[in-house]
Amino acid sequence: MAAYALLASRPALRPAAVAGGGAGIGLLAAAVLLRQPRLVPWALAAAGGGYAATRAGVHVVDGWAALAGAGLLLAGELGFWSAGDDPRIAVEGSLLRRRALTTAVLVSAAALVGFVLLGVAAVAASSGLVVAAAGVAAAVAAVGLVLRQLRAP
Repeated sequence: MAAYALLASRPALRPAAVAGGGAGIGLLAAAVLLRQPRLVPWALAAAGGGYAATRAGVHVVDGWAALAGAGLLLAGELGFWSAGDDPRIAVEGSLLRRRALTTAVLVSAAALVGFVLLGVAAVAASSGLVVAAAGVAAAVAAVGLVLRQLRAP
């Protein structure tokens, strides 16, 4: 995400992208190396803040924002997973597979919901309130279906 924010930003905003992305990468690396899961949210906030700072003054919705959000979710999940891992404890393969599958489903669902909400925002800008409300209802229904599938045995 740091590289995307750097490439997508205007030249005047590139220092903010470098600062936010660099701080996010550094904090995430420190969280994993020092086994301090408490640093992971700060890493995500720094990376997300760097991305948000590059969008300052831009009045067009970033079509890739859904992937940026899903990337932050993936970085957070993997960061917590890595920082909280204790190599002295053996973990069963079935648990690892289930955790990886759950993470993949969550990140995919987050990207899908993000794209739906971006679509709703684009339609809402040109249409009325009824179409926007229908789009929001569809997004909420999609999230509900994903959550229901996750709970199903």
